[in-house]
Amino acid sequence: MSHTREMKVDDTVRELLREVTARDHVAPLSDGVLGALDQVGGSGTHAPVSLGLVFEGRLAGFGAVVDQGERSALEMCVAPDFRGRGGGRLLAEDLRARAREAGVLARTWAWSHGDHLAAQALADSFGYSRERVLLQLSTKTVAEGLAVPDVRVPEGVEIRTYQPGDEVRWREINNAAFSWHPEQGNQSAQDYAKIVEDPGFDPASVFFAVQNGEVVGFHHTKIHADHPSGLTMGEVYVIGVDPQVHSRGLGTALMIAGMRHLIDSGVDAIELYVESDNDSALHVYRKLGFVNEIRHISYAPQDHT
Repeated sequence: MSHTREMKVDDTVRELLREVTARDHVAPLSDGVLGALDQVGGSGTHAPVSLGLVFEGRLAGFGAVVDQGERSALEMCVAPDFRGRGGGRLLAEDLRARAREAGVLARTWAWSHGDHLAAQALADSFGYSRERVLLQLSTKTVAEGLAVPDVRVPEGVEIRTYQPGDEVRWREINNAAFSWHPEQGNQSAQDYAKIVEDPGFDPASVFFAVQNGEVVGFHHTKIHADHPSGLTMGEVYVIGVDPQVHSRGLGTALMIAGMRHLIDSGVDAIELYVESDNDSALHVYRKLGFVNEIRHISYAPQDHT
């Protein structure tokens, strides 16, 4: 008999997530959701909720609902050995019930990392619609011949790495460039203070474009040593240019500068995430060698806000 209960992210949950990742070749819960669960007391308009699915005393699944600004996110997974027994529906129903109790069900979007058919069927049964496709693109490996072109910086622009105080313009440009984005476009000064004050923050991992003494663009890179692919994976984490600045080639220059840094740092390959309908960005990324693809699907609830 299956049931759910409140459960924090502990060693048992982490082992479940590793098991699911190994089977599906993609992490079932995003870093953003796991990070929200790590925050003591939570943040945003409602406290995060996390439930474990228990079958005959064993952890068979895990899921969470967390606040992400304009929306909340529901993410969950079921252990490979327990799939097809109705546990996923039970876990989804109970997570939705918690979202309803918190008054956020109408703005709680569900994610399927990897575009699973079972997730599509479950979403359909709850009346959720497939609204957003986020592409996870990656390059071939360095060993396979990944080559990154030289940086061509537009005239009058300098590209340098992070200096104290850059986080002010960094945040302003991010929020302007991603004003349309439900998760990325509403970052606070505290969010950036946390980034630069983190003991693991590397100033050399963030590149800034400077024009006439003012920061006009940025590229935040990351390196993932423990990646589902088994590779040391570099990431084009966030790249943005001030929408008020018109300098042809600025975004591409920032992109290539960050990619060259990642290669010089010893990564095996590079990945990024992009909206499936962002044709202009996709054109640039394809030309730079981002060819491998995983799809992440966001499902909107009925009468969503």
